[in-house]
Amino acid sequence: MAIIADGVRAVAFTRHGVGAARLAVQREAFRAACSQRGWVAGGEVCQIGAGGGKGRAWAAVRRLVRARRYDVVVVDGLDTIGASESEIARELVLLRHAGVRLLVASTGWDTVNPMMSDLLVGALRTVAAVAGAVAA
Repeated sequence: MAIIADGVRAVAFTRHGVGAARLAVQREAFRAACSQRGWVAGGEVCQIGAGGGKGRAWAAVRRLVRARRYDVVVVDGLDTIGASESEIARELVLLRHAGVRLLVASTGWDTVNPMMSDLLVGALRTVAAVAGAVAA
């Protein structure tokens, strides 16, 4: 059952690189997420190489949302926005402070709910801390 949310404009952020799902898979996840929610599936910003915060494409997509050209960024998985747990957590915090909404299509996680964002950041930071302690 689709939830109708008139006027929500979504932009896809995809990544082409090692560890990323094929672009076709990422695009299909975007279209399905938008269709399910009744959102307008808008454009796509694709980054080549490392995920999220290290690329100009990610900065461009954040600017598009802050400029109100789109209402939400849709990614296939969290690994699209960062290469490590600590990087992903940092990006989620930056998105929240910038007022940028993120939907993770593979899980349905939507940062429109601030509690979801807080839970994700807390979990990612815990995983990063444990991984760092194990590596030391």
